[in-house]
Amino acid sequence: MKSIYVRVTPAYQETEEMIFTYAVYDENDTLVEKNNLYHDYRKPVLASLFAISSILKELKPYRAEDIVIIVNDGALIDELNGTTQTKNRDVLKVAELTRTNIRRFSDTITFESVAGDHLAKLNWNSKLS
Repeated sequence: MKSIYVRVTPAYQETEEMIFTYAVYDENDTLVEKNNLYHDYRKPVLASLFAISSILKELKPYRAEDIVIIVNDGALIDELNGTTQTKNRDVLKVAELTRTNIRRFSDTITFESVAGDHLAKLNWNSKLS
């Protein structure tokens, strides 16, 4: 089983780039891979969804294993589960596209959010530092 910690830094101006940071840890909590991805501007509300799609492309070597993606974004979990209350059409469209990419990638991906747990958030932050 691989644990992937993901941080998304959105771009708030069109001249900036978004930064997606991810770190892959194995069962023994040993760092396997850590990387930053840079992408062109997208709306900040869509940044996390685009990050998941982009990071899945980088995780192809781990496709056969169980994967847990850990984020600090409770809204992202709702969007991926299809339980969000938003009426924003862009968010709904990109969320469906991201769910499709996840289904194509593997059936063994689960998502966790550390947004409500202070100690888990500290651990998440230290894994990405």
